Amino acid sequence: MKKINFSFQQLIPLGIFIVSFVVFSARTYSFFTFYNILNILSLITYTAVSAMGLAVVMLAGLFDLSFVGVIGVLSALLISLLNVGVHPLPAFLITLAVAAVLESINALLIVRLKIHPWLSTIATMLMFLGLEKYISKGTYLTTRHPVLEALRFGHFGGVSISIWLMLGIFVIATTVMSYTVLGRRLYAVGGNIISAKKAGINTEKYQTVSFLVMGLMCWIASIIYVSQLSGYPPEAAYINQNEVILAVFVGMALSRKGIVNVHGAFFGAAFVGFLANGLGLMGISSYWIKLAEGALVVIMVLGNSINRGKLAQLE
Repeated sequence: MKKINFSFQQLIPLGIFIVSFVVFSARTYSFFTFYNILNILSLITYTAVSAMGLAVVMLAGLFDLSFVGVIGVLSALLISLLNVGVHPLPAFLITLAVAAVLESINALLIVRLKIHPWLSTIATMLMFLGLEKYISKGTYLTTRHPVLEALRFGHFGGVSISIWLMLGIFVIATTVMSYTVLGRRLYAVGGNIISAKKAGINTEKYQTVSFLVMGLMCWIASIIYVSQLSGYPPEAAYINQNEVILAVFVGMALSRKGIVNVHGAFFGAAFVGFLANGLGLMGISSYWIKLAEGALVVIMVLGNSINRGKLAQLE
């Protein structure tokens, strides 16, 4: 019988999960119920989709902080188009095209002009958040469009359509990243870009593709966000930025090799939703929940660093 060994970085999230599960189950009778599990899955749809997109960018050895601004622009634009009578299909296609343009700006700055990913995407994040405010005029945009209402309230087999959508994206993304040339080459580029170039891989092409995938995920996330809230509050995605980043790092910590992966980002999002839900049921203030999420990011990075014997850095 093969012995299962866990690394230090894997023990951190597993330990937190086990302790939290015991505490939440003991303190709140409604935590471990089918209804609440579905509620958690419904609430993490935005986080999971965004985290899977960010994982693809990080797989290519880059990073993207601007996704919150992209989602904000797409959400505000989608609502504005629907509210002036534009049919959902062209409205969705227009916002998809805008997503591609915005992420192409990131690719231009980082891949072609070689500006550091953190500096570039901080700058574009601020630009996109400004564009979001211009479109929304800083107000809470609302919509009750039937298509979005169907996504929010529709069910199949007793499970929300938004959950099925998230699970479908998870299966497709995991399959593409694990079993296709695109996935293998993104792993190669992010693992060792010099070796990838020597192997004849067009590294700039695949890094650009990673940003376009992020744009696609931002587009899907914006539709989910707007449908769940029947609108979009100013900078709503920015407020939830930490959950997405934490989800990716939790997924990396759960990996035996300590690398970013799409399926890990999905389970990381579930982990984050599980903690937030349990703490909320216990009556913990949302301010303290945010503080805990920020602390967990640091813990996960340190755990990965200790496991590798050196300080991990994002290039």
